[in-house]
Order: sequence, then C-alpha cells, then structure tokens
Amino acid sequence: MIQRASQQYGETQVQTASSVQIIVLLYDCVIQSMKLAQEGIAANNLHDKARFLDRALKIVGELSAVLDMEQGGKIAVDLRRLYEYVQFELLEANQRHDSQRIDGPIRCLSTVGEAWQELAGRKDAPQAVGV
Repeated sequence: MIQRASQQYGETQVQTASSVQIIVLLYDCVIQSMKLAQEGIAANNLHDKARFLDRALKIVGELSAVLDMEQGGKIAVDLRRLYEYVQFELLEANQRHDSQRIDGPIRCLSTVGEAWQELAGRKDAPQAVGV
C-alpha cells in the first residue's frame, strides 16, 4: 500500500511539473541509477549493475533525444556532447566492470543538474532551453 501511494505521488509530481522540473527529476534519477550501478559493480552483483546501467543509459538517451538543436544552439550541442560522453563511459564501465568509469559522469551530471535545479527554483523560470 505504501509503495502504491509513493508511486501515485511520483506520477502526480511528474504530471504537474514544468519541463525544467522534469529535467531536474531526470537528472536526479540518472545520478541515483549510476551510483546504484557503482554499488552493483563493487558488490559484484551483475544483475544490479546491468539494471542500473541500463536505466541510466535510457534516461541519458531520452535527455539527448529531446534536445531541440535549433532553439538550443550551443547549449544543446554541448549537452548532446555531454550525453555522448556519459553514454560512452557507462558502456565502458559495464564492459570493464569498472565503477570508477562512472565517477566522471556523476560529477558532470551533478554540476549540470544543480544548474537545472537552480533554474527550476526561480519564480520566473523559463521553459527548458533546448528541450
């Protein structure tokens, strides 16, 4: 029952969120997934490693897919490059069973995620740039 209530709360949060707030939620989720994948690698838990790396790759893929390259200009180009870097490092972490390969993507996405969070907290927050 508690899990269902939590799921409904999460669904309501997404349905009522602005595009910038949704980006913040996605960044939080991808960072959490990468950390859980690191734990899976450290524990030699191949199931968790695969599950959380897959989740992180899917989220990054969606973030990249929704970029508006025309309106977003240089920001969208830079975000696309960042997402390609993250995807590459996650694939390398998986192939090499190396949790340290995930450290850089976590740092990068945490920094960019903080900027999105700051933007979401502004009263005059615009729609997501390049999305």
